[in-house]
Amino acid sequence: MKALFISTYDNLITIALLENGKLINVKEGSSSRSHSEHLMPMIDNILNDNNITVHDLNEVIVINGPGSFTGVRLGVTVAKTLAYTLNNPIKMISTIEALAISHKDLCRKIITVADPKGKYYGIFEGNQLIGDLTYLNEEDFNHFLEANSELMLIENQKLNIEKIFDYLVEKPSINPHSAKPIYIKKIEVQNG
Repeated sequence: MKALFISTYDNLITIALLENGKLINVKEGSSSRSHSEHLMPMIDNILNDNNITVHDLNEVIVINGPGSFTGVRLGVTVAKTLAYTLNNPIKMISTIEALAISHKDLCRKIITVADPKGKYYGIFEGNQLIGDLTYLNEEDFNHFLEANSELMLIENQKLNIEKIFDYLVEKPSINPHSAKPIYIKKIEVQNG
């Protein structure tokens, strides 16, 4: 079983190919504002490097945000288009949940994704999200962190694609038409 992994939530675009849950190839590229120029060629390159076509894929996995508005939107759109046209399952995971799963410790932790004004965060007990993803401006986040000093702060965590795949094995796939990105503005609106 071959799965294509897509992450475009920040400047680092990550495309990976897994076979039976094992990572067989990863392509990474940095792009501050031109994800659309890099994403499809990266997917094409990883498939060509492994002598397969999109028709050999059995599943698509995508990180759906929060993160860069254009990056997240593009990654989700490409993932759902591939899943729909190939009649393959698609699985999504939030940026913050993917980062939490990638972290080696199963402690009580707070995982963040920063933007210029503040931080998006989730609190985890092991790999289980407690509550909802939340956004706070930088000052409010620092106050929150001071009041919750027992939490281990995890920032700039590298994705562990095999751990993410293992976590998603038991999760149901979704209809590609219902695949939606998590936008930063949506989190801000939800939090008032």
